[in-house]
Amino acid sequence: MSNHICLEPTRFVNVRSGDVSLGVRVYDDEGCYYDNSWVSIPDDDLEVLRESLRSANDDVLTVLFCVRDGERGLFIGGVWYDWVTVRPVFDDHLKLR
Repeated sequence: MSNHICLEPTRFVNVRSGDVSLGVRVYDDEGCYYDNSWVSIPDDDLEVLRESLRSANDDVLTVLFCVRDGERGLFIGGVWYDWVTVRPVFDDHLKLR
């Protein structure tokens, strides 16, 4: 069975203080990770992926690099994007490193 990777733009709310932060949850069959350090969430899903690669911690990058290394797609906000569609975002990320 395939290990589907999902990237979910997320508004995090602290249930006790009410403090709000923005970012993404990234998960697959192995685990769930998050980054709540964003200032805003882009409306475009590929921009969400681009921001995830730019600002991610090591755990989030590890999961996202499974997409790159396996040349496969992922779900972003519940929508499937195949490798051909997301590859340019990963290529751009590598050029900036």
